[in-house]
Amino acid sequence: MESKIWDVICVGGGPAGISCAIRAAELGRSVLVLEARSGSATAGSMMVDGYPGFFSITRQELLDKMARQAKYHATIRYAERVSRLELESKIKRVYTTVVRGEFFSEEIAYQGKTVLIATGLHPKKLNVPGERKYHSKGIYYNNPPEGEYEEKNVAIIGHTSWAVRNALHYDSLGAQVCLITARDAFDAHPALLRRLNESFVNIRFGHEVMSFEGDLKVKKVNLKSSTGERVSISTEIIVILSSKIKNRELFMNAGLAITPEGKIIINSANQDTNLQGVFAAGSAIRGDSIVGIDAAEGQTAAMQISHYLTNLEKEASKEIPEKLEASLAQRFVEGKSKIIEKLDLSPEIIKWVVSAPRIAEKCQPGQFVILRVTDNGERIPLTVADFDREAGTITLIFQKIGKSTKLMGRLIAGDHILNLLGPLGEPVKIEKWGTVVVLGGGCGVAPVLPKTKAMREIGNYVISIISARTRTLLICQDEMNSVSDELHIATDDGTLGHHGYGLDLLRKFIDEGRKIDHVVAVGPIPMMRAVVNFTKQHDIPTIVSLAPLMVDGTGMCGACRVTVGGKVKFACVDGPNFDGLKVDFEELTLRSRAYRYEERIAVERMARTN
Repeated sequence: MESKIWDVICVGGGPAGISCAIRAAELGRSVLVLEARSGSATAGSMMVDGYPGFFSITRQELLDKMARQAKYHATIRYAERVSRLELESKIKRVYTTVVRGEFFSEEIAYQGKTVLIATGLHPKKLNVPGERKYHSKGIYYNNPPEGEYEEKNVAIIGHTSWAVRNALHYDSLGAQVCLITARDAFDAHPALLRRLNESFVNIRFGHEVMSFEGDLKVKKVNLKSSTGERVSISTEIIVILSSKIKNRELFMNAGLAITPEGKIIINSANQDTNLQGVFAAGSAIRGDSIVGIDAAEGQTAAMQISHYLTNLEKEASKEIPEKLEASLAQRFVEGKSKIIEKLDLSPEIIKWVVSAPRIAEKCQPGQFVILRVTDNGERIPLTVADFDREAGTITLIFQKIGKSTKLMGRLIAGDHILNLLGPLGEPVKIEKWGTVVVLGGGCGVAPVLPKTKAMREIGNYVISIISARTRTLLICQDEMNSVSDELHIATDDGTLGHHGYGLDLLRKFIDEGRKIDHVVAVGPIPMMRAVVNFTKQHDIPTIVSLAPLMVDGTGMCGACRVTVGGKVKFACVDGPNFDGLKVDFEELTLRSRAYRYEERIAVERMARTN
């Protein structure tokens, strides 16, 4: 059984399931779509009726577009046919059967807080003589191969919108179409019936199919009218679309309320079923498929699912102690690294002094650690801002931006960090260059602090420039002043020091004729990129510290790859300090934005649950 518990499991990857998946994911929910087919639903070249925004588009093209969009938001697993549903408990279980070769199949169980049933239509065999013999030899239960039906006699058997829509489609392609139903009327959308009356389709009401005849391929269908008259119709293509809900037994065994025909009974206002946390949309509730209606029902279901989950979260939050910090402290006692001191440097920036003797003993300027504060939390890389070998402590400074750093900000002195790994990465290369300008932007001031100290101790003349958006976000002023020969300050809004950027001050030094032998820049990517673009013009060697997406910190996952001098490097083992003049900042910028959407959703979900 998969251990992950999804917020939403969509059973079916048609218009209803995919629309629900897209909307639910946009609302911050984790979504899994299970589709029995090996790809998006096949619909051939049939045109979609009046779907908003598309004057002329085939059903297949539209479904492919919807599936591609959904893959950006949700997880879609094809070729997984649902075999069993357990829906009555708080956590639902959906079992699928996956074929693993010719003789072996595997059952997989998925867990979810909610389930949307959005299974499609399945053709019903007539079980008359000749049907099995001519299957795929002129008799089809969905779309015949492209081109096989053009300018031929085509018989469509069925009474729903599904059958009517297919009849109109083949009629528009020049086929001679006969639409056959044993009933005296079609159970189809009025708009389709109006088009049917205006078409060239030959309609046979009240005719029951008795048998099929032919030689190598089907040649005719034999009918019996409601009055007992026998009729034979010559045809080369027969499409049987006498639909039924194939999953009737599956729904019954799961405890869902259904009609005698197998349609799921729902509250139409909310798309919810008789089982709590279980919703349904599309063909499973109507016995017919109209893309626009299916998509609308999927969207409605997603909204109601999100409301349902929000209420669950509110109920669960009542059981959480009011003092969240106290509960967090209890969760982290198993960690070995204790927070000795916590200091709020600004409303957004936190400083920790952490007891980590083994890391402090080995750490060098420019190295970093990776920490984790919850069992299922992400791994956060942080450059070591300072270390005290005698005291056995390291200093970490971070800004509360995403979910994980906001959670870290709730810890207090005395709490334990669950996992702390380090020191990692290569130390920064320190030489006696002469006059060195150090630029630290925002939280980037913390990583340059030990580098500045080391460069001055080796004999360099160090000019430090620290900057931030505003005065309240400036950090480590006293510390940087104590390890620099000169300290200059810049704020974007002019609330302290130079009104502008730190790069403005470097430009000023160059314009004044001051000789700069080396530059170190650490901060946001745009800031480092701007500095490098400037130092390239003046041929000044520049070191930057890169913090791309990182997972394991050992070079195995490859997530933190960067291009330096045309070669792929890994920031965790080759860096994080690189020759800035050789870094591909364009690639670095694009990769840094990869999970921005997911990060925003995680923060929003965290805010809703607190």
